[in-house]
Parts: sequence; structure tokens; C-alpha cells
Amino acid sequence: MTELTHELTAAAPARLLFDLVADVVEAPQYFATHLHAEIVRTESAERDLVARWVIDGGSPRGWRLWRVRDTENLLISFEHETPRPPLTAMRGEWRFERLPDGGTTMRVRHSFDLADGADPAAVDKVATQLDDNVPRQLAGIARLAGSVEALRRDTVTSVRTVRVKAPRDDIAARAAGTLPDGGAHWVCVEPAEGQLVFKRHPEPAPQLHSSTGEFRFTEEQGGTTVRLRRTVTLTGPVSEEELRVARKQLDADVRDQLTELAAAAAD
Repeated sequence: MTELTHELTAAAPARLLFDLVADVVEAPQYFATHLHAEIVRTESAERDLVARWVIDGGSPRGWRLWRVRDTENLLISFEHETPRPPLTAMRGEWRFERLPDGGTTMRVRHSFDLADGADPAAVDKVATQLDDNVPRQLAGIARLAGSVEALRRDTVTSVRTVRVKAPRDDIAARAAGTLPDGGAHWVCVEPAEGQLVFKRHPEPAPQLHSSTGEFRFTEEQGGTTVRLRRTVTLTGPVSEEELRVARKQLDADVRDQLTELAAAAAD
């Protein structure tokens, strides 16, 4: 077994930092490399199985992990359900230690095992990846703690549905083609049949913190119901008028995207 620990002291309350890490479903809207996450199974109030996807080198990478959240002690432990070979185990924990000055020490521990006969160099490769990624992740969480309240306030969402006279598989296959720029600046993943999640990457437009979305396709007699949700988070300061304009523009974009998809399905 190999074990690595990384830590960072942040000028933010421990409970806030704990919540930012624990809320994996909300994370893709605020963390640049988070693409999507779902709670697959809940076994108790604080133990669940999570499926998550990140953007790694411009492409989606996903895995599933069991996690236990100890809210009282601000501890999150995790274990990957099926580690990628040559790993046979990947587990660890997050700890958030309150400091007298109101700050927090975030500490992340990873431990992993390799399959018998695996190249010993694989240990160095995994360790290097963790040494590169985890400090950046900790720094990103610390930065987000100072801005997340404003980002949540400056987030707008639009949801619309349309009925299309086409089989679900046909309409789903065309959905990615309706993304702006033909999808050139977007990363997509299909977490499940009848679902397509997308996020703009790598660099949003000016004044845009993030742009995410999700198609859901429900096949019904005589066609498919398409539900499109898109969410945009602006970078501040943002006035009420700017937020109103952004909401109106997003509504128009969602409407146009569904219209384009319905037209494509009719061809």
C-alpha cells in the first residue's frame, strides 16, 4: 500500500469547505474540471454511492466511489468501487480542521494498492498525478469559498421540453450537434441511456464562470419528449439588469436549441 497526504490552510470556515466538497451534484457548476455527478445509491443518511465525471485533458473521465460523510466531525471518507488497472484499491479521506483564527486546515489522504506483478513504475505515476492534481484541487476549493455565495446569486437556469415525432435513439444522436459552435468547445458525457450532459470547456467567454446543460430523452408512444436544462453562472460584479438580460438570452438559446433539434429530427 502507498499513502500520500496533502494539506492546505484556507481562510474560510471549515463547514463551508466541507459542504463544497460534499455537494458533488452542485460542484460541476462551480469547479472548472467537474463535469457531472449523480447519487447512484443511498444506504444511509451519510453513506452513498456516487458516479462522477471530470474533464481530464479535454475529455470526460468517470468512476464510481463509495463515500461516508461525517458531518459532525467534518470528515469524508471514500473508496473507489472499481479502481482503474493496475490499481486494485484507491481509498482515502478528507478532513477539515477548525483553526482558532476561523480558518481551516484541509487535509486529504489517498492510499492505493497495485495488482501483483504490476510495473513498480506505476506507483510513481499515480503518486505524481496526485501530487500534481490534489494541491490544485485544494487551492481551487479555497478560492471558491470566497466567491461561491456571489456565484450562486449570479446563476440562471432555463428548462424547456418539446415533443418530437422520432425514436429516442435517433433524437439523442442528434442532440450534441445543436450545441453552440457545433460542440467544438463543449465536453459531453452520457451518464445513462436517455441522458446527455454537456459543459463548455476549457475557457468560458468573458464574464462567464461556467455554462452547463443536460438533455433527457423519454420515449413515449408516437415519439420522444425532450427536456433541456441549461445553467449559466456569471462572474461579478453583476447587476440585476445584467442578470435579467442573461436569463432572457438563456431562455431564447434553449428555445432555439430545441427548435433546431426538432427540425433535425423531422428531416
